[in-house]
Amino acid sequence: MKFDDVHDIQQAYRKLVDCNANPGRVHSLRIESEKMGFPIYCNKALLVLARMLLDTEVCFHVIGKASEIISNTISQLTYTVAAPLDEADYVFVAADADSKELIASIIKCKLGDLINPHSSATLIIEAEKITEDRDLMLRGPGIKESNYLCVETAADWVTARAVKNIEYPLGIEIYFVDKEYRIAALPRTTVIQSRGDKAWAM
Repeated sequence: MKFDDVHDIQQAYRKLVDCNANPGRVHSLRIESEKMGFPIYCNKALLVLARMLLDTEVCFHVIGKASEIISNTISQLTYTVAAPLDEADYVFVAADADSKELIASIIKCKLGDLINPHSSATLIIEAEKITEDRDLMLRGPGIKESNYLCVETAADWVTARAVKNIEYPLGIEIYFVDKEYRIAALPRTTVIQSRGDKAWAM
């Protein structure tokens, strides 16, 4: 079945909104992703999010071994132009990016200012696996007491994110997708504690 720019985008958007409103909640974009009729140079869930989030008013950057091919595909889908990492509104990090590239994407991506904190970049990172297992404890808006999330990636990104988001309201948003087309969101307001931290509470 062909991807529907209205229905499928709406369905995916509702799931993303729920992930943002409830950090740690995991949704599936499998139905929408499997309709994307493009060569598989990256996770098709990345392309669903690109179709949803990008337009001619923003720019993006891709990190990964097939970055040029993925960038061209995204530009064809969205009519959005690619930009350097430190200027991009959206940064897509493919699964084959190495640990240094993943950390660099967080450290070097665009950060807004106190007048326009929402001009910070949003990162879309492809993970090996996303579950609600008790690996990371999440607290903050949208979370009653604490939620839990496990994201398997090439690097320990938690510290880099904490440094990037240290001066509220400045900070970046991160969306994770995995090989099974699952998605989770970490708004800039979410505080993360790793297993083993002194503040960890089961």
